[in-house]
Amino acid sequence: GIRTRGNVGQLVVGRPAPRQYVAVSVPLELTSAISLTFRAGATIGESGEAPDYNPWLVEAWHCLDAGLRHDLELLLGFSGRLLYYIEELLFAFDSTASSHLEAGFDDYYRFLSSLPPEQFQQMATNSLVRIYRDRGLNETPPASDDPSEWRMFLRPGITRANIDEAAALVTSPSQLKLRTLALLEGFWNTCFEQEYTRAAPELRRAAQAAQGLAHPAVQVSFSELTGHRLPPAIDNALSLVDRVLYCPSAHLDNFIQYIFYPPVLILYFNARSVLDQRPSPARVLRGDAERLNLDEILDGLRALSDPSRMRIIEMLREGEMYAQEIVARLRISQSAVSRHLSTLESADIITVRPSNGMKYYAIDRARMHALAMHLESLTDAAQPTLAG
Repeated sequence: GIRTRGNVGQLVVGRPAPRQYVAVSVPLELTSAISLTFRAGATIGESGEAPDYNPWLVEAWHCLDAGLRHDLELLLGFSGRLLYYIEELLFAFDSTASSHLEAGFDDYYRFLSSLPPEQFQQMATNSLVRIYRDRGLNETPPASDDPSEWRMFLRPGITRANIDEAAALVTSPSQLKLRTLALLEGFWNTCFEQEYTRAAPELRRAAQAAQGLAHPAVQVSFSELTGHRLPPAIDNALSLVDRVLYCPSAHLDNFIQYIFYPPVLILYFNARSVLDQRPSPARVLRGDAERLNLDEILDGLRALSDPSRMRIIEMLREGEMYAQEIVARLRISQSAVSRHLSTLESADIITVRPSNGMKYYAIDRARMHALAMHLESLTDAAQPTLAG
């Protein structure tokens, strides 16, 4: 909904900054892997290779039997280049909800199995409506099961599916459900369960490393994690987003992959790239802690010694905020909030990001960890003493 936000001395009406999370999730990883395998399959030539894609994706394609390959091309090949149909399955399950991030394949499959066939038809229809919406068109699906009408409606979304077969499938909800579930189960059992088990520890390490690279601005976080700029189509639509989920992938390599389903944005990043190119968070934080001098430590501790300032820090743990949000939640005067923010900023406990005439406040997590590690070092005789 609409929330009042603003910098000190100014009231601005607008949306809160998106909340950002990092997570490893079976349904999200499965969707990424199926989508990438579908894309890799389109580039495999007579040599049986797809040089631009991760080798595992090519291997996965070859592991699928002819029936699974056919259904992969059919079910992912009728809902446009962004593969909207498989995304609809994720959001029917509400995969980004905190209660579902720990779900396993069995949980995901069981939920989808419980849905009536007509809901699968509705998800297919939703994916097609989204394709038209991307083109600025407000089209509605055919009111009948006339195959010729559905062929016309499906036409903008067809990539590798046979349009006649896709029309027959979408107008047969029971078959659509049966073949969708068979594809998910077949892909999981044939190749992905073993691969996910192998990759999961690396994905979790990458997720932990990514948390240390997080920035209040989604554009900066995405650039830090991927080495790419946020695609303009997403950058221009961030006002529609209130939650961003970053997911490590074991097979993304140098590609960009995202799922934009307002108000949720899912951004994938290459797990190996983050682990290979970045020091671990522990090393980064320990290095920062060793460089802090006594004055910096004392300034930080003094800034945290006030109850209201500690409450501000607790609020900012949820993510970036405008000053006016903090005023509303603390229920103290705006001038008092201004003084507290100034104290925290002077001690480098928080960062301030100006944007469009407003200020966004966030915790400087590296400085907070550095302070915590110095306090911990006081109980460890092996740690260096503070420099005066």
